[in-house]
Amino acid sequence: MSLAIYMRSRQRLIWIGVLTASLTLPIGCRKPEIRVYDVPKDASAAARPLAQPATPNPLVPPVAWTPAPAWQELEPTQFRKGNYLFTEQEDSVEITVTSFPGSTGGMLANVNRWLRQAALPEITEAELADLVVESQLTPSIQAYTVDLKASEATPDSSRIFAAVVPFQGQSWFFKMSGPFAAVESQIPAFQTMVNGLSFGNAAEQASASPKAESDQQLAFRTPEGWTQSQGSSMRIASLSIEKEGLPPADFSIIAFPGDTGGVAANVNRWRRQIGLSDWTAEEVIAAAKTLETEAGLDFLIFDLKSETDGEQTVGDERILAAILEYSGKSWFFKLRGDALLLDTQQNKFRGLLQSVHFDHEGHSH
Repeated sequence: MSLAIYMRSRQRLIWIGVLTASLTLPIGCRKPEIRVYDVPKDASAAARPLAQPATPNPLVPPVAWTPAPAWQELEPTQFRKGNYLFTEQEDSVEITVTSFPGSTGGMLANVNRWLRQAALPEITEAELADLVVESQLTPSIQAYTVDLKASEATPDSSRIFAAVVPFQGQSWFFKMSGPFAAVESQIPAFQTMVNGLSFGNAAEQASASPKAESDQQLAFRTPEGWTQSQGSSMRIASLSIEKEGLPPADFSIIAFPGDTGGVAANVNRWRRQIGLSDWTAEEVIAAAKTLETEAGLDFLIFDLKSETDGEQTVGDERILAAILEYSGKSWFFKLRGDALLLDTQQNKFRGLLQSVHFDHEGHSH
């Protein structure tokens, strides 16, 4: 779903007519460092946003897989395209394959749904970044795998091992659930199945399409005083800002398939991270500002901080965040730190956004 369409939808909380605020974006005099980050190619997502249903060839299954020989095949159901059972002594593991149009609420929403099914506590966006493992199935198709288990698991405690594969406007879910030890025994077979997925004629056509994008490189100018830092495995970029007498501020760039639950859900998740209460739909709309860059990218920008004497953040923190929908993914640019420090970094944050662009085969678009 494009950002413009998303913003026009009242049901999705943002529409263009309300977001009339313009931003003056002074970048200041500095010697910027240009950073370039490789981003895995996703040609099918570039040609068709994830939220757009595909029209597959009816003669060729869009996705094919080979179940492990030890799995008993069960009758498919209304939603399950694959339905299997593995039994070991008194334990059983259920393996299912389903698909739905779009992103079905985003990665975080799906992971938290599975956690609830396993009677495990839900997680935050920051925790999700450390949990998801991305793997390349083909030059244009990725799998996003999660292993959901209790921190102090026993052999009988619930466990879910799942992979999400966005393809041709659909989200394919490969899910295995059951007792901890039994699921553990089937992880190699499950991974073999996912890594061996084959895709029909529609995938071949997408790979050959002139619209398909080659390997992407995210590039931006690093503001003066911002230094590279150690981040989680899911971060595309991680920078730190230090000022004497104040704790360091943290900047990160993360991308996920689809809309990850929507703008309001992400904004309110960030607000909770610094101790602020959730905003209503109207407050999210009023707070959103737009930025269109020279590279043709459209950002939604939010400044999250205490607005009244009665509202207090954790450690007087503040978050500057920007959301970009590009190539079938949601890109999150987030700066979190002391409110006084971030007050001095606003223009640099916006200047960084202005410099963002994606290179393809050495050409900047």
